Amino acid sequence: MIKYRLYFDKDAETEWLNQMAADGWAMKRFFAGFYSFEKCEKGEYVYQIDFGDRLFAVSSDYRELMQDAGIEIVQIWSYWVILRKKASEGKFELYTDVESSIEHYKKIRRMFKVVTIAEMLCIFIELYCGAVEGIPMGYAFALLLGAFLAGLLNALMRLNDTIAELDVRLTGIERSGRYRNISVCMAAGMLMSACSILLTDVVSLGLRHTIQIIAIILLAVGLFQTFACRK
Repeated sequence: MIKYRLYFDKDAETEWLNQMAADGWAMKRFFAGFYSFEKCEKGEYVYQIDFGDRLFAVSSDYRELMQDAGIEIVQIWSYWVILRKKASEGKFELYTDVESSIEHYKKIRRMFKVVTIAEMLCIFIELYCGAVEGIPMGYAFALLLGAFLAGLLNALMRLNDTIAELDVRLTGIERSGRYRNISVCMAAGMLMSACSILLTDVVSLGLRHTIQIIAIILLAVGLFQTFACRK
């Protein structure tokens, strides 16, 4: 069985993989958002996701450490390492103390910050192509990248919340408020706006106008949810 998911939150991804295993589906491979599963006994495996130090690779010491602990490296994708262990062998946790958990999430946050900056630069380049070079597709790709950027920014906000909550556990000092999330409606509006541009020569003018109107409504709702409401 193959399923498609696009996760920016590794904790949500871990929870989903474990739910799939609980339902009798063991994840075997991953490629660009496509997860391949095979049948297994319900609850046979427990999954965890680690963040490595190398791109698409782990050190031999890391492999030996996992092997000695009875942990299987299922997939390495970018810096993400998907691991699993037989549930019958007991509890499976990677970071059992608050300090190591904080450092783990800070490493992930640093990576997301770098990717976010790169995405913003790409958006500016595409906007330049649209505004200065007169290439309409530049606006479309800028909107597509903007929708992706919204997901990245939300992931950063969740990471900040997670680190802050761990800091509270470590220091006992409470903090006020949570970080603001970007509404999913904004990302959906940007995607639909991009589609209306990309489909210029494919669909009728009336259909394009309908798509644009829906996109504007989604963007308006997204702006309201993002700035008028606070999580």
